[in-house]
Amino acid sequence: MVREGSLHVIALCHLKGGVGKTTGAVNLAYFAARAGYRTVCWDLDPQGAAAWCLGCDAAGPPAKRLVKMRLSAVEAAVPTAWPGLDCIGAHATLRNLDLRLDDADRPEKILRRLLKPLGRRYDVVVIDCPPGLSRLSEAVFRAADTLLMPMIPSDLSLRAHDQVVQELERLQVFHRQLYAYFSMVDRRRASHRRWVDTPPPAIPNLLEVSIPASVDNERVAERRAPVHTFAPRGRSSRAWQSLWEALVARIDLPGAT
Repeated sequence: MVREGSLHVIALCHLKGGVGKTTGAVNLAYFAARAGYRTVCWDLDPQGAAAWCLGCDAAGPPAKRLVKMRLSAVEAAVPTAWPGLDCIGAHATLRNLDLRLDDADRPEKILRRLLKPLGRRYDVVVIDCPPGLSRLSEAVFRAADTLLMPMIPSDLSLRAHDQVVQELERLQVFHRQLYAYFSMVDRRRASHRRWVDTPPPAIPNLLEVSIPASVDNERVAERRAPVHTFAPRGRSSRAWQSLWEALVARIDLPGAT
């Protein structure tokens, strides 16, 4: 864990794309800042979707400069349009980050070193991880305080959750808290209703808040803004706020400013 200052690292992870992971990172980072936590959203996915959705046009630091410590994460952070929320953008060379971490005996030490200075400025870091299992995901799993996994209600999502649990056990870091929540829920579908209303016991740390499949969530990329900023009374905004509150009730966060 990274404990410079009182920094808490929340990483959104999944084995595949298209499950609402980036939308989760953007909206949860926004609600963290809105709750008074000095927050930075770090986009570690080379596609740069989280930074785009937060209105950050500046490219993030190249992977080589980060790993070689030629630029600190603090220097790379830029403000967003919302008070208390900064963003570290993605860079195309992040696709090579796994190769650079492969050269390290303990890749998590590199990530912890990169995260450590952020504790002097921020209370919360929300990381949008690239999909899949890799050296980078291994480093994130070891360095994060909280792992958060969105799950579309389906057997494939349960399988992906089990694979992440197995990876955590292999890395012997299962004492890190892995939480899950149902994402992109369409209650018109009987299978979605069944999963949400009677979730399988194989997901022990399932947060009891589900995020709907909605036009507002789809508009996050179009509007380049968190849902609450353009549809504050909508069910999606209320769901994200409830998810943030449910997560805060479970984890050890520093005091808000």
